[in-house]
Amino acid sequence: MSKKILIIITALFFSAILFLSLFAEKIHNAGLPKVTVSRPETHIFEETFTDENGETYTFYTEKTAISKEQIEQGVYVMCSAEKNGTKRSFVRLAHVVIGEENDGYLEIVSGINYGEKIVTSSTAELYDGAEVFVIAFE
Repeated sequence: MSKKILIIITALFFSAILFLSLFAEKIHNAGLPKVTVSRPETHIFEETFTDENGETYTFYTEKTAISKEQIEQGVYVMCSAEKNGTKRSFVRLAHVVIGEENDGYLEIVSGINYGEKIVTSSTAELYDGAEVFVIAFE
């Protein structure tokens, strides 16, 4: 009887190990914050220029911008790195320098570039260097 119990326990143990080995990545990803990412938007900003004759000109330029809400929550930029032989997604907290304000958006002077992907929403609070799972790219 004790031999049968030992065989059953051994079979259950190896079944559990096999299950964990096959589904380790899915189990790991389930515990990560789920994020949606996009490229920074561009908005039109009005600028004025006064020449040497005292004449004032108004012109409009398109600049990379971000909403006030995102600045207050912190701007996280996506980056990829290899960890344990697998390419994974991480975020870094961007130190954004802002410029002019227009219609609820702030000009990005430096800290992120237009081509970079930034986090627009997350299912959990993020921190610098957090590993994330990207669910959508807008």
